[in-house]
Amino acid sequence: MRRVMICVSVMLAILQLWPMVMGNPVTPAQVAATAAPSARAATARPVKVAAFVGGNPVNPIKRSNQVAVTPGQVSCYRHYEIAFGACAPADRDCRMKAADQWDLCEATGFWGN
Repeated sequence: MRRVMICVSVMLAILQLWPMVMGNPVTPAQVAATAAPSARAATARPVKVAAFVGGNPVNPIKRSNQVAVTPGQVSCYRHYEIAFGACAPADRDCRMKAADQWDLCEATGFWGN
């Protein structure tokens, strides 16, 4: 077994080192020539960098997928408690589905069916 492991290790080393030692060096011009047109277009556009606002109460982060909770609306955790309580104690699939729905509700702002 020891010899097999040594053989496999040597073969992997050769496989990884072969292009570096014996391969043709690739120039940046060759990489640019073989790149897809969409990749070249993506690198030509200027990149917008947004500053991170870490929970600043003066300038809060607003996401488009968040829904404001009104006083009459049931929270995601309350939906989870109801769904989890409806599951049988031995039904792991039902409990996992309730946990997944809770996670999706926290991410999207609404409880799915």
